Amino acid sequence: MGNALADYRTRITNSLDYTTAKYTNSILDEALRKVLNEYTRAFPNIKATDVTVATAGKLQTIASCTNLIAIIRIVHPWNAALDNPYVYDREDFIVTWRDGSPYLFFSGDDIPQVAEKIRVEYAATQTVKDLDAATATTVRDDHEDLLIVGAAGQAAMMRASGINERWGHLPRETSSLMLWGQAQYRQFTEFLAEIRAEQPIDIFPNGSWKLDQWDGK
Repeated sequence: MGNALADYRTRITNSLDYTTAKYTNSILDEALRKVLNEYTRAFPNIKATDVTVATAGKLQTIASCTNLIAIIRIVHPWNAALDNPYVYDREDFIVTWRDGSPYLFFSGDDIPQVAEKIRVEYAATQTVKDLDAATATTVRDDHEDLLIVGAAGQAAMMRASGINERWGHLPRETSSLMLWGQAQYRQFTEFLAEIRAEQPIDIFPNGSWKLDQWDGK
């Protein structure tokens, strides 16, 4: 699904109407990385994985949830064969990070046992194949055009900032390039505002704790 890094580089360069002599792969990749991060915040990649419990206990590793941003839903024990496998939807958990790896801690009495499965549905970062060692492109095909627009704008602004300090540059060249880049990036951010509403997700569990003895929740 989707194009790989080399295709993105070509399309961004074409949008800039310049050769790679002025826009190196390093600049193009950094520009794409920036807009991809912004795209992720507006439209994260929704994933699901089943974790098999190896050791009984309240603390369970979910390191298999690649590129994890936030948990959407936890189901335990998970049994896909049930008429309603989500009947065991759990809210009594928190996510902790240890040495850069995510873990689930269940605060309730139902402790995960060996061989049980935990269904984890989560929001993950968007990726482009070959960028930062990503193995797949997760960007929606119909969103690619606007990522190209945003990356071209970001690259132009980066170059405008760089040539501003160089001897012999033309001030109007810097100004025109910066304005063009800002216009392109503005179009990208407007696109983000539109797609943010397409994927409303609640990244927090519905459960809560009592604030004091008078709190009914």
